[in-house]
Amino acid sequence: MKSKILVLLLFSFFNSYSQKIEKKIGVFKITEESFQAENKKKISKSDFYFDKSGKILEKIKFGRHHYRKLNIIGEIEQYSYSDIKLLFSKRYVSSCRNCSFTLYFSKYIYDDNKLIHENVYRGESDMLFMSLDYKYKPNSKEIHSNSSTYIENKYDDQNRITEQSQIFEDTKKVRWKKEFVYAINFQANKFQTYYGDGNENTEMEIIKYDSQKRIISKEVIRDKSKTFFYYYYAQNGIIKKIEESENYNDKYELKYTTNFKIKKREESVDSLTVEKINSQLIYGISM
Repeated sequence: MKSKILVLLLFSFFNSYSQKIEKKIGVFKITEESFQAENKKKISKSDFYFDKSGKILEKIKFGRHHYRKLNIIGEIEQYSYSDIKLLFSKRYVSSCRNCSFTLYFSKYIYDDNKLIHENVYRGESDMLFMSLDYKYKPNSKEIHSNSSTYIENKYDDQNRITEQSQIFEDTKKVRWKKEFVYAINFQANKFQTYYGDGNENTEMEIIKYDSQKRIISKEVIRDKSKTFFYYYYAQNGIIKKIEESENYNDKYELKYTTNFKIKKREESVDSLTVEKINSQLIYGISM
């Protein structure tokens, strides 16, 4: 009887200990956690892993669509590169408490340094789920998929996006459009739908940057609401907090706070690495 108890105790010890083992992926681990301002309740959590140049290697999102407890993993994204080119990515997704994970993986094809094709597959087989084709013209890029619409991006001479539209493949009619205007340390974006259903939507974004071209605030203006975001940075330049407020009777009230905690194995971080990490954490863009 004593031997059985000892075995159970040892099993319990090693099982609990194994949960504390920190896997080592890349150089930087950044944990993102969001809280409701009213009651400090944690509503989301994600872990990001980056290599020493700032390329994202893995993202883990906790909680699932139909089971929001943050003690279980809901989604895992993994990325593989050849030098600076993203060549392969995997995405594991589960939506309910006892659901198994569904695997999606993507393969990327380039012409020199330009991404021209992306195939997305579902499951362990090579069953094609979605295909994306990237077409380039002077100061523009089109993204076509196996759907009735495509995305067109237009750029200025500084390679800044000036216009983004969703366009029907057959009629070339614009479904929605977003326009971008730039000034010194400011940016204004206007989003407009053209659905033709009598319920068109308009949205404005006013973005302010500091002298280092980092975003410090964003105001989103809709027909009947305003949302304000403020961005804070650590001494090394990596984003450390985002505050989200909403406007009530011409007064902003803090609604959500998102904190970023960094764990790194290198002391110094160069500006380009910081820019890549911030682009992923703030915008979800790999550079």
